Amino acid sequence: MCALAGFASADTPESRGKAILQAQLAAVKKWSDPDPMVATFAKGAVVLLPQGEETLGGPRDIASGIAFLNPHSTVKEATYDHFTAGGNASVAWFGAELHFTVVSTEPGYGTSTEKHTVRAIELLDGSAGWKVAVAAFTNVAKLQEQGSCEIEDKTEPGPLAELITGPHSLARALAADAIVFGTDPSERGAGASAKALVASWHDLGLSTDLNQGIREIHNSTYGYAMMDVHLASPKLGKSLAMSAFLLALPGPDNTWSVVALSYGATF
Repeated sequence: MCALAGFASADTPESRGKAILQAQLAAVKKWSDPDPMVATFAKGAVVLLPQGEETLGGPRDIASGIAFLNPHSTVKEATYDHFTAGGNASVAWFGAELHFTVVSTEPGYGTSTEKHTVRAIELLDGSAGWKVAVAAFTNVAKLQEQGSCEIEDKTEPGPLAELITGPHSLARALAADAIVFGTDPSERGAGASAKALVASWHDLGLSTDLNQGIREIHNSTYGYAMMDVHLASPKLGKSLAMSAFLLALPGPDNTWSVVALSYGATF
């Protein structure tokens, strides 16, 4: 209950975001109890895990999905860096890199230690007590030709999905304080560096993976899209698979201002 009280008492996007994130990392360390992680999310929250989309209460456990855990896993470290936050009177959002060190001891296979990095983008809804209404955790790993990040509750594509595969339009739609994560470990930016990063992608051939589906949702205070994307790689002579998540705020005349964006590796 103390952590929940912290969510309500925090009064800036940065303090709200850090309170949520610190509670989530503590929950990952004690992942056998799902309640502390669930407590950071609003009822019915939608989460894009590295393995695919999930509505809170579904079959996947968020903590194990984020940190790639199995029944034999122990989380030795759970930390974050590159934290950036923004917000207004109705919503707050943040982006961060999460780093996990996981030790697994499986009968017959011995003990192994793995390190994982995922990039988090999370939106906190003021009308839900500043809990997380939608979030994406994208995997930082080498891209492969095949793979998916399954979208379960599919919708028709809309303007936000179009921005995900259109670097020119995306660059124009970025907010001044936008957070952007690419697929490479060094590809991250906020504000001016985010705009420069997106501008560097102007020659990339991005297309929607229609076989995996799209989820795009709009309301009066925010909108988001999550989907799988193909990246054409002329240098390699093949197409690579990515997951993508975009968070935006509504503007005048049916426009959107993108505040956060992330691309990640699929499975």
